[in-house]
Amino acid sequence: MCVIQDDFMEMAYEGARNILSVKWSDELSVESSRFFQTIVSLFAVIQERKVTNLMIDSGIPAGGVLTEEIIEYFIQHIPHTPLKNIAILESPDYLWDNNLYQVISLLITSYQLPIGLKLVKSRASGQEWFARPVPSKPPKKKKV
Repeated sequence: MCVIQDDFMEMAYEGARNILSVKWSDELSVESSRFFQTIVSLFAVIQERKVTNLMIDSGIPAGGVLTEEIIEYFIQHIPHTPLKNIAILESPDYLWDNNLYQVISLLITSYQLPIGLKLVKSRASGQEWFARPVPSKPPKKKKV
C-alpha cells in the first residue's frame, strides 16, 4: 500500500485491488482554496495510478458546500478518468454526504459516465461493493 499524506488530506492506494482511499482533515472547509488544491492532487493521482475504485472518507466535515470552482473541475476531469466505482463513507454530517452524493450522481447522469456510486456505512462494505462482479447487460431483443 502506498500512502500519500499532507496536512489536509491522506490518500492510500491499494494496487492489488486498484482502490484509492482519500480522507480529508476535519479542519478543512470544502469552500477553502486549500480544499480545491487537494481535489487537483486527487485527480492527478487517479490519472497517474489509473484508479478504478475510489473510496471517499470526508471524516467530520468542517462545513460548507462544494463550490462552483470544484464542481467545474469535476465536470472537466471526471469523464477522463478510468473510475468505475465511487464509494462515499457515511459521515456524521448527512447533509454533506447528501450534497456530495447528489453532485457526483448528477455528473454521472448528465455525462452518461460508466461509474457506479454508493453511500456505504464502512470501509469494509465499500471494499465488498468494489469486489462484486459487474452485472452483464441482458441481450437486446430483436424486433420481429
